[in-house]
Amino acid sequence: MIQKNKKSLYIYLSSLMGVLLFLTLHRVVFFFLSILGAYGIEPLQSDVSSLLFMGIEYFTLILAMMLGAWYGIWVGLYWFEKVYVEGNHPGVVGHLADCCWPAPKNRYRLEAKLESAEKKLEADMWELESLAKAIPVTIASPEPIKRRVVRKKAPKIPAAK
Repeated sequence: MIQKNKKSLYIYLSSLMGVLLFLTLHRVVFFFLSILGAYGIEPLQSDVSSLLFMGIEYFTLILAMMLGAWYGIWVGLYWFEKVYVEGNHPGVVGHLADCCWPAPKNRYRLEAKLESAEKKLEADMWELESLAKAIPVTIASPEPIKRRVVRKKAPKIPAAK
């Protein structure tokens, strides 16, 4: 029961953060549009009244809130799965540390692998030669199979009378 409460709270808070993010983006866009309109640069058509502009603003505000809630729920479900169910995410600080200061990785060194493979191949060849000297090689010759040759007799040609 506690896990379900934690998940619902997590999703609720992340959806609120999504709504807040999209509302902020919406307000920034319409702020710049209103600034452009105040200086005489009309971003929309010249026959757009202020009432129509406010209607568009409120319609896009509702749309931004719905999209923000959807985005927040999606992000909340994703991160709840990563953090609480899988338990393999180090958190925000660990994520930033991995992005900014990644741990050095072992470089794949092809030369070292080739050298070790050559040494192993040479040792295997010496071992194969010593085994070949220790075991005498005898090649058995198979006995020939005698086949009977069947000769057909030529048909007799009747003599001309």
